[in-house]
Amino acid sequence: MYGIFMESVVIFKNYTGGRYIMALFFLALFYLLTAEKDRRKRAVFVYMPLSLLLLFFCPLFRKVFVRLMSGSGDTYYRMLWLIPMGIVTAYGAVKLAGSLEERLGAWVGRGVLAVMAIAVAVCGKYVYASPYMSPAENLYHLPQKVIDICELIAPEEGEERIWAVFPTDLVYFVRQYDTDIQLLYGREMVEPKWNYFEPVHEIMNHPTRIDIEELLRLTRERYCTYIVLPHNKGVSAAPEEFGLELLDTVEGYPVYYDPVAARMLEEAFG
Repeated sequence: MYGIFMESVVIFKNYTGGRYIMALFFLALFYLLTAEKDRRKRAVFVYMPLSLLLLFFCPLFRKVFVRLMSGSGDTYYRMLWLIPMGIVTAYGAVKLAGSLEERLGAWVGRGVLAVMAIAVAVCGKYVYASPYMSPAENLYHLPQKVIDICELIAPEEGEERIWAVFPTDLVYFVRQYDTDIQLLYGREMVEPKWNYFEPVHEIMNHPTRIDIEELLRLTRERYCTYIVLPHNKGVSAAPEEFGLELLDTVEGYPVYYDPVAARMLEEAFG
């Protein structure tokens, strides 16, 4: 049981990242435990976060969770998504500032609130410093290049769904924008821990060069009519030599249509 508990501690540390932000959260939580008298607010800002934390660190609960998830505990950290850490911290700061303002005056309360805001900014990290985060380019919060490519190849309304191949760095986003574009491989291939094998992905994921002839042999067997090549890799031969038609190049990604695969699809299914 102790080992399971320590695993939960490690998961919690990895999830929370900066310890200073977590210190502010716990300070706000325990302040509200003593200062908040409204029962409904205590239920939201105190009892619920504390209950979730106790369940998260409980070895028995984790064993049940893993059992229900068919033996996989990879998603256990998602329990922490239910804890409104930012809201508890903010509400605790506002509650403290309001209390001090009533007792010591408006400027004291405002000063404490300003100090808390500065503390949150200093203790936190700049979000866009992470390689996994970037400013939103559109209302969908998806890379604009993915949207442009999808708009280029997407079937018209009422037409059949299409099959396409995308580079590994784009497959996460395609299904979020247009489900009429079916991928020969998706996120399951990108995650090494799932240990899936897909020959098309192996070719597309080659570190330096795409074997066009072998790629087309595999994609045509599965009637894949659109191929988006990586922007930073070479090719064994010009795709046009094998009958591909270049539709456009979107931010360095060549987008090809394969009329041979389209003809094979028509002959096979009419």
